[in-house]
Amino acid sequence: MNNQIDSLKNDIYIRINDMARSCVNKNNYVFSDYFNPSEAEYVFKAVDKLYDVKYMVFGGNDQCERRIIGFCPVYLALYEQLFPLNAVKIGLNKKFSTDVSHRDYLGSIIALGIDRRKIGDILIFDGSAICYVKKEISDYIASNITKIGKNSVAFTEVLNIGEFELKEPKTEEKSFTVPSLRLDVIAGGAFNIARGKIKNIIESERVFVNFVTETSVSKNINENDIITVRGFGRIKVLSVNGRTKKERISITVLKYV
Repeated sequence: MNNQIDSLKNDIYIRINDMARSCVNKNNYVFSDYFNPSEAEYVFKAVDKLYDVKYMVFGGNDQCERRIIGFCPVYLALYEQLFPLNAVKIGLNKKFSTDVSHRDYLGSIIALGIDRRKIGDILIFDGSAICYVKKEISDYIASNITKIGKNSVAFTEVLNIGEFELKEPKTEEKSFTVPSLRLDVIAGGAFNIARGKIKNIIESERVFVNFVTETSVSKNINENDIITVRGFGRIKVLSVNGRTKKERISITVLKYV
């Protein structure tokens, strides 16, 4: 396992440095493929050692888990609209459609011969989905996707980032008290997960802090941190409100429902 992690880490460091060098040599923008939350830790460690380029990460919207990193020379501006991304909207034939999952959409796209690294987050709605992908493959997907699972595709549309608005996610605030600001304590309290169970979930790499995989149960959490627990949901820590008479810490989180 450690050998696999070291190999992944080295591969990411090499790729990041190659992209940064290419950016400097060509005096131009350079963008990666998508990286996942498990890779994000090593991506950020690699870019922290760079000093002669600007960088930015973006996946299609502010809540994306899978993201791309872009580089540019220090004298240029780097912003979201420059990223080589599109959103492919896929609509199903509602008359004959059955329940479909993220796995169904992803599997159908990959079945077209698409590299997973070219595919970002997939947002599922009633009878349709928005799939963030590298711009180079967006037209191909839109022209060739005909089924999602057993469901026929009724229409596809390629959308430029920024030319459409997503519905605001449903949220609710929740306030509770915790003995500390440790990750396991806050995640367990927010989702009503027993201490032992959340420990296992964190250590099995199913928890992300600010879209980066986190395996330390004792990681300290701050205001505005975003915590995602696979299978349970996502929260944002809105405020740390001080201590109660019993010396517990009162916090307020925003739950995405």
